[in-house]
Amino acid sequence: MKPHQILLCILSTFAVLAAVCVVGAGRSELVRVPSIESFLPDLPARTTPDSLLADDEPLVDTVLAVADTLSAEPVGQPAMDSTPDQPKVVKLPETLPQTTLFLPQFYAALGKADEQSVRIVHYGDSQIEEDRISMIIRRRLQDRFGGGGIGLVPMVQTIPTYTAKQTLEQNGHEVPNSAIKRYVAYGPSSMRLKDDNRYGPMAQVAYITEPIDVNIELLRDRVPTYDYDRIRVLCTDSVRFTFVTDSATHRSAIIHFEGEGYVYGISLETATGVQVDNIPMRGAAGTNFTTMNKQMFADYFRETNTALIIMQFGGNAMPSIRTKAGLDKYVLAMRQQIHFLMSAAPNASLLFIGPSDMITTVDGEQQTYPLLPQLDSALTTMVAEEGGAYYSLFRLMGGAGSMISWRDMGLAGDDMIHFTRAGAKKVGEMLAAQLLEDYDFFTEALADTIVQSPNDSINE
Repeated sequence: MKPHQILLCILSTFAVLAAVCVVGAGRSELVRVPSIESFLPDLPARTTPDSLLADDEPLVDTVLAVADTLSAEPVGQPAMDSTPDQPKVVKLPETLPQTTLFLPQFYAALGKADEQSVRIVHYGDSQIEEDRISMIIRRRLQDRFGGGGIGLVPMVQTIPTYTAKQTLEQNGHEVPNSAIKRYVAYGPSSMRLKDDNRYGPMAQVAYITEPIDVNIELLRDRVPTYDYDRIRVLCTDSVRFTFVTDSATHRSAIIHFEGEGYVYGISLETATGVQVDNIPMRGAAGTNFTTMNKQMFADYFRETNTALIIMQFGGNAMPSIRTKAGLDKYVLAMRQQIHFLMSAAPNASLLFIGPSDMITTVDGEQQTYPLLPQLDSALTTMVAEEGGAYYSLFRLMGGAGSMISWRDMGLAGDDMIHFTRAGAKKVGEMLAAQLLEDYDFFTEALADTIVQSPNDSINE
């Protein structure tokens, strides 16, 4: 049978099963027939200002305060929930094309985006710096499902982004980033927290000891960005903050901090629609998550209704992978990171974006890193086993040697490892189009099975 015939057969089977579920759910004491709803993921309830005011208990030591930008007054702290230790595993149908992204929790959440926020958290290496790739996903999904703002940003933004200008000020004068002590869970060991692993959901944290202002301005003249309607601040309860916002345009905001303590991030967002966090980790291979405090991730994912976690790693590991044993060790490490994040976000789907093609010199000849195709294949299998979806950037670029062509077209740099800004935009557009196409595919397939159920004949 041809692939499309196999897929049609599978969908027909789903239609019959759905019909049985719709009509027969709960009708027999001898045969248990599940309902359609039992297959859909349980989504976290919408977080509203009322629920945030219901409990004054801090999140771990962290305050997630949300404020409407028009009022400039922070509202209270969110309530605590327990987080399961084990991830919710969803099997990826083997008959689907390799490029199809089966993300059931995420698609279900998108269907309610007009009622609640839908958060995407995009972790990656330097390929996503400057909000590259993430900003295209954000824009296309907000075009379709609503939402605004640029999501989570660090207090100290060391890499300028396309979407916002961010500066620090004291006493009305701009100060350098070095005025604030910053700690990260990756990169140089000299930047680690001592005897502490609470870096927060951005894997980095700033420590303040005196009053300071953070100015954030959306750069809509460069990259169109939808307005935000609230600001979320992640910090310890020893830190106090107030807002000064541009209520006329929702283009800029000043967050004034006082006290002594940690600031884990600032989010410009909306109460409904899609928000996308861009969290680049320069030089990281993606194996640092398990060294951090899981509860802080769990609290953030829950309170923000995170429905999709994107992990984009592998490029920084590739140059040091020279043997099959080294490849297996890295894949095992990434499996552990997936377990960590998905157990912290049981209501989210996982999308892993594999490494792009990368060129090195072997015996005087430029070619793809020898073990890169095997790494891509091994990651594909592992992610599927963990219930996630895998996006093979390597194969979609064109496979081995394709980075040379991308460089020749101005889509990759001369190092033939990193994308240019045009190349990153192309990758973002490819991925956003795939997400929207697959959302339509799966939601329409489910709707068709319900509409076509032969209820009347069975009810008789």
